[in-house]
Amino acid sequence: MIAQLGKIPEEVLTAVTTELRENYNFTTETTQPIQIPKELLNAIRQQYPAPVVLKFLSQRFHGRVLGITNEDLYAEDLHFVFGQAYCPGSIALISILRLDPVFYKQKSDEKLLIERAVKEAVHEVGHMFGLRHCTIMTCVMAFSNTVGDVDSKRRNMCDSCRRQSPF
Repeated sequence: MIAQLGKIPEEVLTAVTTELRENYNFTTETTQPIQIPKELLNAIRQQYPAPVVLKFLSQRFHGRVLGITNEDLYAEDLHFVFGQAYCPGSIALISILRLDPVFYKQKSDEKLLIERAVKEAVHEVGHMFGLRHCTIMTCVMAFSNTVGDVDSKRRNMCDSCRRQSPF
């Protein structure tokens, strides 16, 4: 299931759901938009802690769930994260905020936003299925510290990760 945490552009939802359904056998029913509770916001950072949002999703939904938000996320010791997942587990989360070229004061580029969102969705769903970060920087399972790292990755797994995956 895809849980919209806020209103997500239809083109992003369509691309992510298509990729996950066709290549990763992931149920892609999409929820109506729901809001992340404002009390989860770290007021000092003006970001949501990804582990707390994952817990919120796990309490609200059952089965495999990928949350997609346009809010800024962070995790312990990191200034921000593009996503996070229980590894292995049934809950994953991505934020499209920092995947959008507009965030970096660049012109809007829907195609680039979609490509980045698909890569991060596949990455976090891979974690749900127990895959760890890959050392091959072009593999979709490689850790992304910057949006440039996301751009350098392919949208699929390297041979080693594919052999480890249940897909």
